[in-house]
Amino acid sequence: MIQLLSLNNAFAFNDDNLREFLDERENLWPELYLPNFKFSNTSKDLIYPNWFEGNWLVTSQDLKDESQAPVIYEVNFFKNNFNEVIGNRSKNSESIGKVIFGENLIKVVNDPKSVNKQITYLKDDLYIDSRITGRSQMKDDDIFFADELVLQTVHKPGASRVNQVETISKFQKCNHDDSNSEDNLKPDICGFQYIATYGSKVGDPSVHAIKTGKYKLSFEFIEN
Repeated sequence: MIQLLSLNNAFAFNDDNLREFLDERENLWPELYLPNFKFSNTSKDLIYPNWFEGNWLVTSQDLKDESQAPVIYEVNFFKNNFNEVIGNRSKNSESIGKVIFGENLIKVVNDPKSVNKQITYLKDDLYIDSRITGRSQMKDDDIFFADELVLQTVHKPGASRVNQVETISKFQKCNHDDSNSEDNLKPDICGFQYIATYGSKVGDPSVHAIKTGKYKLSFEFIEN
């Protein structure tokens, strides 16, 4: 939970080309192919609407296998020095990582020189080097919509494995009928994430996803 155009245009809701690109990626699921980002700028982190600021309890339901129990974890979003709301990347990754890896997770460390690099340290001398290679996003007061491609290299003694993972995220404030917003300080957030895994063939646009997932997410605000 989990990555443009020029700064002036990247977040403009009326940028029809960017919205068309993101809509196309969402509508292609599950028949996704390796994205060719037309509107990518990895010099900026993911920027969220102001209503994301704070601490949240996230419930994620696997829509491809609804027999599985939902995954629940906490995330945090805060304002940076430019008054932009960004995710607490290492904290949020650790929160999700604890669900995925359990006690095997040691820690998650951000690269202080890049918003696109992160290392996940696991037991038995295993670590995962993650690098975002493409990022398109848009936001306004009603929606957050983004697509990120991550190159992951899993290192273990004597071997390494490369993988590419695309995450399409689309979130909005929940409808009153679907949330407990009247009882909370902030309205709940609802949305979907579409995940596609492409394997190690980097940069070939003909590569189709070898594994896909779709998840329904809900965010419930937690008071500080």
